[in-house]
Amino acid sequence: QWPVYWDRTRKTRPGPLSKMGEAPVPASKKPRQRGFLNTLLCCFGSNNQGASNPVITEENGQYSPKLQGKFLLPPVRHQDLHKICLIIDLDETLVHSSFKPISNADFVVPVEIDGTVHQVYVLKRPYVDEFLQRVGDAYECVLFTASLAKYADPVADLLDKWGVFRSRLFRESCVFYRGNYVKDLGRLGRDLHRVVIIDNSPASYIFHPDNAVPVGSWFDDMSDTELRDLIPFFEKLSKVDDVYSVLRNSNNAAATAATGGGGGMVSPAFPTPPGTQMNGLLQNS
Repeated sequence: QWPVYWDRTRKTRPGPLSKMGEAPVPASKKPRQRGFLNTLLCCFGSNNQGASNPVITEENGQYSPKLQGKFLLPPVRHQDLHKICLIIDLDETLVHSSFKPISNADFVVPVEIDGTVHQVYVLKRPYVDEFLQRVGDAYECVLFTASLAKYADPVADLLDKWGVFRSRLFRESCVFYRGNYVKDLGRLGRDLHRVVIIDNSPASYIFHPDNAVPVGSWFDDMSDTELRDLIPFFEKLSKVDDVYSVLRNSNNAAATAATGGGGGMVSPAFPTPPGTQMNGLLQNS
């Protein structure tokens, strides 16, 4: 029998966006300061947002997807035909980056902004190498980040030494909805019953919460083990025919526990993925 990784009665699940584009903030946890890349690059790209990101319309207050031509991903490779598609976020999920020099930085990436080259210091989250290698064998892995390609692409080059990412999607592949860059999984060109996203920001998957495995935002805690702890869950999940059969049950259990209805295992065969309290600030990364 699989272990229960966390007590759902003490954690929160991301709720729906309000009309102002905000998510509920757990009262017991103070918001973390926004990461520099989220702040800088969101501002840097805001002036031309409309030209590069699909504009979202709403019908009766509901999100109405407007597919524009081709899908975001190319056809599935032959070796990935029977694999689930795993969408993996970058900033605060796999790495944390800063302009401030970091003595133990894993990478230093030059990024040109307005004609000036800035050095970006990148820390890898503990166990990220093991996580990528293990899920890379079991899934069709796609990097999907709301950051700009000029920063994220060279970081991915250094991070992914094994060619785990079959494709890379950046900010221009997001949709701009109520002030947030959202990753619309319906535009990927994959069966949503066979798509999973791991992301520290609930705003990123607000259109498809039942496809998500939340992960805590990571900044610099070198004792963090969340990626390692998630490996058994993802290895088990890779063998199911329909991810909703697991993730919808998990999400329902979280909602029930939050209202005092209990929690724990989602099924005898699956461990509950490690839960985390979300950042108060919605950080699209």
